[in-house]
Amino acid sequence: MAALSKALQTLSFTTTTNTNNKAGINMLYLYLRNLSNHPTVPRYRKIYTNNATYSKNVVLLDGGKELLKSVGFEEFASFLEWNDGEDDDEEGGENRLALVKDAVAALELLKYGKK
Repeated sequence: MAALSKALQTLSFTTTTNTNNKAGINMLYLYLRNLSNHPTVPRYRKIYTNNATYSKNVVLLDGGKELLKSVGFEEFASFLEWNDGEDDDEEGGENRLALVKDAVAALELLKYGKK
């Protein structure tokens, strides 16, 4: 949860009227909203990092990639993939779907300009 809070704080701090920031926040919101609504659908669990929209909007956004990692996305060569944590051996691990839903709620506030 600490990593999610830090990433959201970074996003909140860097969000201005800049069009790229708004587009990046919107993309993160869409990625995570789709994942939270359909966590078992493979296409919502993977984000291709060579995708032009991702590269243009999310990569340039301070805290964007960190936010994705904080809710369970793992980085591979050309994509990020969400790991729901069900196969982890750690006891007491955070429910990653709950983190995704928390991030969606926070991004919705940022998206509509409520810091």
